[in-house]
Amino acid sequence: MNAYDMTRPLPVGTAGRRNPGWWGMVALIASEGALFAYLFFSYYYLQSMATNPWPPSGKPPLPYALGTTGAFFISGFFMWFAERGVRKDSSWRLWFGLILAVLVGVAYVLLQLLDWSQEPFAFNSDAYSSLFYTITGLHMVHAIVGVLMFLAIMLWRGLGYVTRDRHVSVTVATLYWYFIIVVWIAIMATFYVLPYLTPR
Repeated sequence: MNAYDMTRPLPVGTAGRRNPGWWGMVALIASEGALFAYLFFSYYYLQSMATNPWPPSGKPPLPYALGTTGAFFISGFFMWFAERGVRKDSSWRLWFGLILAVLVGVAYVLLQLLDWSQEPFAFNSDAYSSLFYTITGLHMVHAIVGVLMFLAIMLWRGLGYVTRDRHVSVTVATLYWYFIIVVWIAIMATFYVLPYLTPR
């Protein structure tokens, strides 16, 4: 088969681990990380200046948040499994990891919506609630984008565009999802755990 065979599918992304797509995702993670860092700084600043009990409208319930935390750690393993699978040209590992990561991502969105319905405060109740909904909502949007990335990779794999030699899309999606997990750990510690450790 010559290099100009028109029956072969076009590749998606360049070959190699440190290609422009990888660096582009690193830059995106850096910029989004700065955005979340500014929001967390706002939260801790307002908390340090508060003279009334914190959180003002009550502490958020933990059950759904704990379920979300477990789901994220499981999804991180699935993405690692999928990414290692495509490197070894194991189609079943890629599909298995991606499908389960999508299911867990959808489960996270549902758990977050259920969690919101149980909160003892509204979006505009106070500074804590406004930052709570802003940061968790922004995080959920990022997670939805991650799920859409997984679905796109599944489509590209089905079309033959993602291979052992050209799998930058899987690598960058995995990096992005790890970032989502790290941000959630910060959210969990800040909004769910610390209020129970801070005396009112």
